[in-house]
Amino acid sequence: SPYIFAGKTGDPRVDIKKRFNSALRRAQIDDFRFHDLRHTFASNLVMAGVDLATVKDLLGHKTIQMTLRYSHLSADHKASAVHRLDTYMDTTHKKRVTASP
Repeated sequence: SPYIFAGKTGDPRVDIKKRFNSALRRAQIDDFRFHDLRHTFASNLVMAGVDLATVKDLLGHKTIQMTLRYSHLSADHKASAVHRLDTYMDTTHKKRVTASP
């Protein structure tokens, strides 16, 4: 079926919340709401390097401020950013030291 939440015959479900909640129970996922999917979508886009203006348009937000409320960076993503800075600083410092007379 081309539908994510389809019935047994493959037809689309009108009320997907029941199916969504059933899927959460089967996956043993607690404390997750259907609306959280928007946050996940926005966060994954930002962590994939998509610019905020595009994420804003995809979510239908009027302001970047609202988009910022939806896009959360994972701890791994933040650690990776700090590691990139650390690598950059090491490389930059070594170039300056070897370039000195």
